[in-house]
Formats: sequence, structure tokens, C-alpha cells
Amino acid sequence: MQDKELNDLIDMYTSAMNEVNRRVNILMNEQVHQELTSDQFGTLRFVHKNQPCTSSDIADEFSIGKSAVTAQVNRLVERGFINRERDANDRRIVYLTLTDSGIRTMNQGLVKLYEVLGEILSEFNPEEIGQFIQTLDKLVQILRKK
Repeated sequence: MQDKELNDLIDMYTSAMNEVNRRVNILMNEQVHQELTSDQFGTLRFVHKNQPCTSSDIADEFSIGKSAVTAQVNRLVERGFINRERDANDRRIVYLTLTDSGIRTMNQGLVKLYEVLGEILSEFNPEEIGQFIQTLDKLVQILRKK
């Protein structure tokens, strides 16, 4: 592929990804999780799926610094959505789980998430959705190798 072609593709990709991310974040903030940021909602989902987990697990999953995770977890603990529990054998390890309030908040958000994204995805036929998800999965696998 020539430099010009590659540069044009990169420009189209970055423009499209930026707009998709911006618009999805706006939809999520307006309709799905008004009381949480998108990052906090993502953290609640991750903890729910992987509990008990650690802050390091979250940092690895989202490729963010541990200090950023600690600040976010602190806010979620203060709001009563996450519990911290020290490992009985190694006090340095702190496990995170969702509180009942955290589970309720996450489940309410998921219902809205499925409504909002379901409405958007219904604009595509099943073949398009399948190909789109396969392509995204391939991109994820390539990026994980980097």
C-alpha cells in the first residue's frame, strides 16, 4: 500500500473512531448511566464479571495506570458500589467486589445499555453485525500483540 493510501485510511479510521467514541459516550452518559462516568460503569461491569478482582486486574484490562484505578475505585467505594476486602494470607492484596447497590446500579445500566445499543445495532442486518464484530475482534487481537 502506498503512503498516500495508507495516510488516507489512517485519517478515515481515526476520524470515524473518534466520532463513534464521542457519540457513544454522549448516548451512554445521557441515557444509560447518568450517575456514573463511562469509565466507572465499565469498572463496575468488569468487577461484576471478574469478582473478586484487584485494582491491578482493572488496570491491566483497561490499560490505565494503577493510580487512576485507585482514584476511581475510591470514588466507587465512597458511593457504596464496591467493597474492598484484604486477602487473609497476604494483607497487601485487596479484593474488590460489588455491593448490592453496585449490582443494582450496574444491572439498571445494563438494561438501558442493551436498549440503546440494541436500537443502534438493529439498523444493521445480521450479516453486517457479524462481520463488524469479527473485524473488531480481529483488531483487538492485533492490538493485544503490540
